[in-house]
Amino acid sequence: MRRIFRGAAVGAVLAAGAIGASAVGVAPAFADGANATTLTLTGSQTSIVTGKQVTFTATISPAKVGTEKISGSVDFTITGADGSTVTCSSITALSPGGNSRCKVDKGVLLAGSAPYSVTASYGGSVSGTFGPSSGSTSLAVSATTTRTKMVLDATPVSGAATTVTATVVDGPATALLSGNVVFTVTSQYHGAGVKVLCSGGNVQALSAGTATCSLPAGWMMVPKVSRTVPKPSGAWSISAVYNGNASFITSFKSKHGTAKF
Repeated sequence: MRRIFRGAAVGAVLAAGAIGASAVGVAPAFADGANATTLTLTGSQTSIVTGKQVTFTATISPAKVGTEKISGSVDFTITGADGSTVTCSSITALSPGGNSRCKVDKGVLLAGSAPYSVTASYGGSVSGTFGPSSGSTSLAVSATTTRTKMVLDATPVSGAATTVTATVVDGPATALLSGNVVFTVTSQYHGAGVKVLCSGGNVQALSAGTATCSLPAGWMMVPKVSRTVPKPSGAWSISAVYNGNASFITSFKSKHGTAKF
């Protein structure tokens, strides 16, 4: 009887060992932890000018483990060198291929805030199959050109007041424009005691892309007809210079003419 007992015990031990080995062999791949993933972040451009749009693409691999496709979402963080933050205008859902895109619309990014540091973070899948990962890149932004236009409310007439409006534009970045416009006005003849200056000074701040110079009556005069000057005239000149800044390049416009009595 003792021999039979020992044989049964040994058989039970061997059976238990076999069962244990079988359990380990069929365990799912993620039972001991999520599969490591890698996130690569790229931009549609590495350098742009102020106001241009750009798209960042996060690519996660692997995008498939066994029959399970990647799932979850990607968060994007965009921070300027000056500490300012920018949000994506849209973020696409994570595709079966492991891609998610962040689009930054035009009229947002400034050279004065660059370079921008961009980070994308993937939190992993709810199932636990795909582990978290992150990646980063940077974006350089340079100053963009501008164009200054100038309009007078009317052709200068001897003795009359004149309003000069300067408008600064730059396509998609126009709404971001800031800074000052400096007006320079000269007149060959002007009324006694009248200063050829804009009301409030010749340096005017941009507001909604425009700056105005209001010239008082008498800023430009033409002498009366006389024997010595039978056909009098007076020359005048007006210029508007946009000073620009770290994000916008300076530009200017000028007009000049001659008024008759």
